[in-house]
Amino acid sequence: MTTYFEHNLETVKSKLILMGQMANESLKTSMQALMESDSALAKSVRKKDFEIDELENELSNAITTYLSTHAPVAADLRFLVATMKISHEVERIGDEAKAIARRSRKTTTHDFHEIPKMAKIAQAMLKDALSVFVEFEEEKAKDIWKLDLEVDQLHQENNNFCQSVVEKDPSQASSVFETLFISKSLERVCDHAVNISKEAVFMATSRDVRHAPEYKKSVLRKEME
Repeated sequence: MTTYFEHNLETVKSKLILMGQMANESLKTSMQALMESDSALAKSVRKKDFEIDELENELSNAITTYLSTHAPVAADLRFLVATMKISHEVERIGDEAKAIARRSRKTTTHDFHEIPKMAKIAQAMLKDALSVFVEFEEEKAKDIWKLDLEVDQLHQENNNFCQSVVEKDPSQASSVFETLFISKSLERVCDHAVNISKEAVFMATSRDVRHAPEYKKSVLRKEME
């Protein structure tokens, strides 16, 4: 019986990892669509987002069934609760990738400033966050939180850049704003990656670090100075 329960938990875990990999692939594809002005790639991201949504529904149903039939405690309960929360974060990343793909078809801008760098960091943060979920390492989680500060700074630089472009040529405003929204989507992706890593910390240690003073951005920023 225990082996059967363990198999169910492994199935849940595998589905979440697959979901995360699909979201990261969608993010990569949406950026490729942006950089190459490829509308076909942009459309493919929408299809992938539907698959991610379906996988989240499967996970949610599986976890709900497990909770109602097996009454898990301690570590197993934390695992299931964290997995459900993480799946929602991953689904939101898929939504942001879809938004980037959609906006890639609307912008005529060719200078994306720090957006490509943000995208690379975002993909790495998501990959590392999923790694922390699979094999807990709190220092790696903390590194993710510090990277988020760098992304915030890059987003601000994009904001300043877009503002200067519009000031010089107001006719580009519509296209430039689409680019700025893409930057914001990437910043949100990184926030979701941070949330995933924090849920992984809770799962492994039972500590809720979401609002822990020592992990606030202001404290982490001082550590990096």
